[in-house]
Amino acid sequence: MGTAELQDLREQIDRIDQEIIALLSERFKITEEVGIYKAEHGLPVQDINREAEQFGKIAELSMSRGLRPEYAVGVYRCIIDLVISRHREIKEGRK
Repeated sequence: MGTAELQDLREQIDRIDQEIIALLSERFKITEEVGIYKAEHGLPVQDINREAEQFGKIAELSMSRGLRPEYAVGVYRCIIDLVISRHREIKEGRK
């Protein structure tokens, strides 16, 4: 592999990263609304059953796309932990 091929691969990664960030932004906007709803209705910030369902779906989707499930589950664990933390902040009235 030459320098040009490496540069091309890095440019592809950069484009994918832009798409990931755009999708994460959308996802976090929606989870913000979920957090507000939960706070307004006295619901717990964490839903263990929903998490289990999501992790199952993520693992299945990962396998169907040729991605090791533990990679995707690890990434989503981080995302979900951030969401739970934000929902706690919302519940406590912090912006």
